[in-house]
Amino acid sequence: MSQHKMKIHGQYIKDLSFENPNSPFLSAKEAPGINVMVNINSVRLEGAEGEEGENEEKSFHEITLHIEAKATVKDENIKDGIAFICETKYCGIFSIENFAELSAEEIRQALFIGGPTFLFPFAREIIARVTSSGGFPPLMLDPIDFEAMYKQQSQQQKNTVSNENFN
Repeated sequence: MSQHKMKIHGQYIKDLSFENPNSPFLSAKEAPGINVMVNINSVRLEGAEGEEGENEEKSFHEITLHIEAKATVKDENIKDGIAFICETKYCGIFSIENFAELSAEEIRQALFIGGPTFLFPFAREIIARVTSSGGFPPLMLDPIDFEAMYKQQSQQQKNTVSNENFN
């Protein structure tokens, strides 16, 4: 990736949900199974201006890190097996300097690797606190390799395009 500067201008919780639907019926006989889904979205913010009022050299984006964690248990008292569902959309407003000099691939890497890597520790902390407040041990999500995730999704998209062109 060529030299560029990515700056964060703000970060915030856009959406937060915690569901504890079976709390009176849960027994703590065994640890719940945890399923985590992660999604990243980026939206270019039109008309956003930098501190100096210059917009030609910078591009502003809202990056959303969407994490959903679902805990399930095997318990005859609970028909759906759901212990809890915790979902957050944690966002950051980022600017990328020298935007016009970057390739489309370099921009995608900044948005889908650099941004989420910065946001993840904050989203992880929120999920840990919310699950703890919900009466469960804090859910400490494992670190995510956003570069590997990006490469895997890029490869899947290339394979999909290749298959569509083949038919």
